[in-house]
Amino acid sequence: MPGTTDFVINTLSTVAREGAIRAGRGLSGLMGQEIAIHIPDVRLGTKADACDAVGGSDAIVLGAYLSISGDITGHVMLLFPIERALKCVDLMCGQPPGTTTEADELAESAIGELANIVGSAFVNALADHVQLVLHPSPPTVLSDMAQALVETVYAEVLSQGGDVVMIDTVFEDRGGHVAGLLIIAPDPAAVARLEGLAA
Repeated sequence: MPGTTDFVINTLSTVAREGAIRAGRGLSGLMGQEIAIHIPDVRLGTKADACDAVGGSDAIVLGAYLSISGDITGHVMLLFPIERALKCVDLMCGQPPGTTTEADELAESAIGELANIVGSAFVNALADHVQLVLHPSPPTVLSDMAQALVETVYAEVLSQGGDVVMIDTVFEDRGGHVAGLLIIAPDPAAVARLEGLAA
């Protein structure tokens, strides 16, 4: 039903923006400088849409995955095209842009920590908003072609033909910004639970 779908998107939009504020505070504390996180858009999309948002199905991306457990279950993935991921590593490490040139162990560690802060902030904001008990898993760092990552991680959800919630995410310090994509895929039972709140 369009009404309940709109409710779920509106709920997750509110949650994403609250999560962005929380994550920005966490990153700023970690970095010792102001890091702002902006959410320009929240929308439904297919796995093809998710791939297109990070440069296409053949684009090499670096990101991380967290699962959600508790009263509802789901999946969270933070993805960057490799070039933006490397810029984000420089931001995380307080280095001049262009310092990081490959996705080495340090880069993977930085992206994992970023996903941990952002993903956990989102899950905690969702838990508070809908008054549920939710737990994010530790992040798993992933690097591959966009299509392979999206299909592998979301096989269970996407095989049922479900859309994912795509949240455009921009990280900004004093020197500029880096754009990424936060993908939320609630399991069907979780969507039904959220839709039930609209009744």
